[in-house]
Amino acid sequence: MDQNEPTTYYEVVSSPEANKWLSAMNSEMQSMYDNQVWNLVDLPKGGKTIGCKWVFKKKTDMDGNVHTYKAWLVAKGFRQTQGVD
Repeated sequence: MDQNEPTTYYEVVSSPEANKWLSAMNSEMQSMYDNQVWNLVDLPKGGKTIGCKWVFKKKTDMDGNVHTYKAWLVAKGFRQTQGVD
């Protein structure tokens, strides 16, 4: 079933449900901060950063009514090179 879930940040901000999606994104960022998911460090000389993207999903009840908007920030780990990134 198509839930009209956004696939990009642009789709989120131009959506009529933008405030719900942005709240879900803020919640995800706060959770990562609270759980100390990463440490911010300086990029070593010659190093490359790994990109990331947002994944959005609407959680529904048994009747198909949306009850939660979820957003996950995921790293594009498939672009890593061992010993470089």
